[in-house]
Amino acid sequence: MIRIVMSACALALAATPALAKDARLVSRVYNSDEVVRIESKAGVQASIAFAEQEQIENVAIGDSNAWQVTPNKRANLLFVKPLAARARTNMTVVTDKRTYFFDLVAGPAANPLYVLRFTYPEEPGKKADAPPAVPALTTEESRVAGGELPADPASLNFNWVRKGDAKIMPARVYDDGAAVYLAWAPGAPLPSIMMRDRTGAEGPVNYAVRDDTLVVDGVPGILILRLGRSSATLENKGREPKTSMIAAHQPATVRTEPKE
Repeated sequence: MIRIVMSACALALAATPALAKDARLVSRVYNSDEVVRIESKAGVQASIAFAEQEQIENVAIGDSNAWQVTPNKRANLLFVKPLAARARTNMTVVTDKRTYFFDLVAGPAANPLYVLRFTYPEEPGKKADAPPAVPALTTEESRVAGGELPADPASLNFNWVRKGDAKIMPARVYDDGAAVYLAWAPGAPLPSIMMRDRTGAEGPVNYAVRDDTLVVDGVPGILILRLGRSSATLENKGREPKTSMIAAHQPATVRTEPKE
């Protein structure tokens, strides 16, 4: 009897996939009706891997100030990292095939996840990568989910005063209380962006690039634009600044988001 039990244990261990050796590397079967929890710690990045031929179209996150979310160039990987020691929010990812729901939790006692890889069961009469029966987003919903417009248009602040070289000025600038949106004409060169606090100190900002639009995290008092020898400033006159200066020795985070 002892030999039988030991043999059974040996077979079970032999059948365990290599991925299970490290609890930080997780493989999960996709379920359209499930919210997936991802735990992390400040300074630890998690990678979410979707199907090889699947592409991310939109990412909507509840608290963009406490979490950094960046897709890879092929838009089938998503890198998620908390920016605060304790943070919790939700995230929805819409791809060209499926919709995913996540619960993001960061805390000192969390068991951080390094890789979450989705697998997809075969559906009767369908290929494994066939899209599930999820209603498509409307154009307006897609724009909101992608962060192009705030959920409440009444919260927009267009009161930004422009000074400096008009050649590098954006065609449009506004904020929604959580981020600043800077839009240039198609094909126009995008300048570098800095912020200035109330003491006059300058520092880099975190921002995402969406086609010809830059989305700056937070709402600073003054933004500084530079391109070659040209410079300009954009001063927020519409609302109280809501951002924090990044330490001078820390690089800014630039997130390039895929085109729809």
